[in-house]
Amino acid sequence: MATMKAVVLRKPFEVVVDEVERPTITDPADVLLRVDLTAICGTDLHPYDGRIELEEDVVLGHEFVGTVVEVGSAVNLVSEGDRAVASCVVSCGHCRNCNRGRPGQCAGTRIFGLGLTFGSLSGGQAEYVVVPNADLTLRKLTDEGAGNDEDKLFVGDIMATGYEAVRKVIRPGDSVAVVGAGPVGLCAAMSANVLGASRVMVVDKVAARLKEAEAIGAVGIDASVTDPTEAVQDLTDWRGADVVIDAVGHPSALLSACALVASGGSISIPGVYLEDSIDIPFGDLYLKGVSIHQGVANIINYMDETLALIAAGKLDPSRFISHRMPMSEATEAYRMFAEREATKIVLDPTR
Repeated sequence: MATMKAVVLRKPFEVVVDEVERPTITDPADVLLRVDLTAICGTDLHPYDGRIELEEDVVLGHEFVGTVVEVGSAVNLVSEGDRAVASCVVSCGHCRNCNRGRPGQCAGTRIFGLGLTFGSLSGGQAEYVVVPNADLTLRKLTDEGAGNDEDKLFVGDIMATGYEAVRKVIRPGDSVAVVGAGPVGLCAAMSANVLGASRVMVVDKVAARLKEAEAIGAVGIDASVTDPTEAVQDLTDWRGADVVIDAVGHPSALLSACALVASGGSISIPGVYLEDSIDIPFGDLYLKGVSIHQGVANIINYMDETLALIAAGKLDPSRFISHRMPMSEATEAYRMFAEREATKIVLDPTR
């Protein structure tokens, strides 16, 4: 039995690097990828802190780029030796929602590294990973234009997620407020600038993250010292933000988004919610005519756009990487990320 090293969740708050069975192709549409870079995502913290309950010894991770080492007989768009990035969400491509352009709501949605509940796909924080439905899930990478593999790594999740959250609601000239300056929030702020926002404001309490938001042209609002609602009102002539992005996925963030949004505006929620119910000021939102957009991101719809914008030098999400670490130090990397000592951590499976 061939083995490999991988990041394994033993139980909440216990992540180890262990030797596990190397995956193999079982379907003609599969590709076996050697993982060259992988990242820790905010969604990985949900099983880490017990918010999502997984079975024991799940291989984590759903952001990765790699090199194709084996292709199934039904795969046409990538070949052995190609570099490729994978969507974190695997869709069937032919169900009703997929046909309606909503692959994130595919009847058979699967997500790498989130256990049985999300389709039992082994994760990408490993030396190798099998990518199902590869012609739909993967995008072949080239060296043309700007950007590097670290930029393209994020097209499989946070860059496409942040981009979609803005793109589906913005009109040129809109003011945009982003609640949460984590990786998705920063990608949303970067996207808002590209998509024609007149002003971008980012709300957070972590100074380093706010500094990064300001470096890409956003106005940083430190919620630990300033009332975000008053700050956004002041910056928008007391209208509120036309678009508010909840990039946190916590009831307090959603309440903040409700307070920040302008009449006739939109709240877009890329943050992950698992609560059965949340108290929000629904009557106020109704009277203001606010639209709310949410759900698992339609990653594959936006991979080509974000790759093109990276190649054009318009998006450079690798700037948000705060730490590059060997995969052998994944235990410490998860601790750092959970404690907000890092903005984004990329792991090298070869070390």
